[in-house]
Amino acid sequence: MQNDHPIKLAFKSLWLPALLVVCGLLLILAQFYGNYTLLVNGGVREARAAAFTSGQLLQAAGYALQPEDRVFPSPNKLNLTHRTIVLDQARTVTIQVGNEQKTVFSADTLPANLLAEAQLRLYPEDLLLWNGAPIDPAQSLPPGEELQLEFVPAKKVALQIEDSIQTFFTQQKTLSGALAEAGIRLRPEDALSQPLDSELSGDTQVAVRLAREITVQQAGKQYTGLSAAETVGEALRDLGLPLQNLDYSLPDEKEPIPADGQIQVVRVSEEILLQTEETAYSNTYQDDPNAELDTISVLVPGQIGLVVTRERLRLEDGVEKGKMVEGPWKASDPQDGVLGRGTKVVVRTETINGETIEYWRKVTVYATSYKPSSQGGGTGTASGIPLTKGIIAVTRAWYLGMKFQPVYVPGYGRGIIADTGGGIPGRYWIDLGYDNENYESWHFWTTLYFLTPVPSYIPVVLP
Repeated sequence: MQNDHPIKLAFKSLWLPALLVVCGLLLILAQFYGNYTLLVNGGVREARAAAFTSGQLLQAAGYALQPEDRVFPSPNKLNLTHRTIVLDQARTVTIQVGNEQKTVFSADTLPANLLAEAQLRLYPEDLLLWNGAPIDPAQSLPPGEELQLEFVPAKKVALQIEDSIQTFFTQQKTLSGALAEAGIRLRPEDALSQPLDSELSGDTQVAVRLAREITVQQAGKQYTGLSAAETVGEALRDLGLPLQNLDYSLPDEKEPIPADGQIQVVRVSEEILLQTEETAYSNTYQDDPNAELDTISVLVPGQIGLVVTRERLRLEDGVEKGKMVEGPWKASDPQDGVLGRGTKVVVRTETINGETIEYWRKVTVYATSYKPSSQGGGTGTASGIPLTKGIIAVTRAWYLGMKFQPVYVPGYGRGIIADTGGGIPGRYWIDLGYDNENYESWHFWTTLYFLTPVPSYIPVVLP
């Protein structure tokens, strides 16, 4: 038997292991070759290829992977079992926060995770909008497409009521809306550190003082109401009983409200009584050519002087508590006046008992009558004209300036001043002449008319 060559012997000893290796490699290759289902951004696609990893398969299918993409199974690990490959591609997500924009590049579909990637902290009352509509932060969004989100952070409200602090979040714009949403009911008398219509900012701190019952005693009456005031004066204003002028309260209006809520108000008023004593003034006279005869005009008005005494009364709840007298002092000096005596003659007409007369002066006089027999039978007069009807006697003071002045007396008729008599003290007086046969007795007041023509001399003041 012929021996084999050493090379042949070596080949015979190696070919079997090599065959086994090749078969093993073919078996492994067959393991990674086949049909795959690709779920890309929620869509389904079939692919046939030989790939050891998910990444190789996706690249073979034409997908360029980004570090932010999500791939299952892992794109860099050997894939021996999974025939379904999931790819969620990263995309740009823009989040509007007020006037600021935040952008992330992510394959995540949960809004809460996208906010976390943008370093936005999510609170329960925060609001997230997609296409203008609110969405659940835990509800997945479509993968693979760019997104525009709006994040509206909730406003934080820290409400301090007395010694406790309550914190809550809200999307309400105003404090009143936030309190209503939180179920916090305040009375109108409770005091807030901010108005109810205040617009909320990102972080709002509000303090509340709860109103309590206040009782006010005033002039025997009792008033009760609620107030959150800190001082007595503020509480009285809240109850519509503010202090005015000299009023005072117990405790003082600047003091804190007593623990029992009891306040006393004393209404104080003052009455001022003025007593005046007048000082008379005097008048001087001068002729006034612009005023009618026998009239008095005021050229310079006089003023009385005043001496004043003031009495001040203090009343508490209507009861007199004190009196103070001040004065007397001179309030004003008397000022003398100047009166005008009219000198202007005005001619008038008047019809009396059917007779029209023209006169320039008329005077009220007390009239008597006389006749010759009352003078011992003589008819002599001061003017020398015999006494008969039409002769009128006046006082000597009148006669000197009025001799032969034509006059008229209602019920007597026309006459002239042509005699003198004694007169009646304190009165303007005339004596009407008669003859014995026609005598009439006169003892009453009447009017004496001075008839035209107007004499050259006229006494301004009748003596």
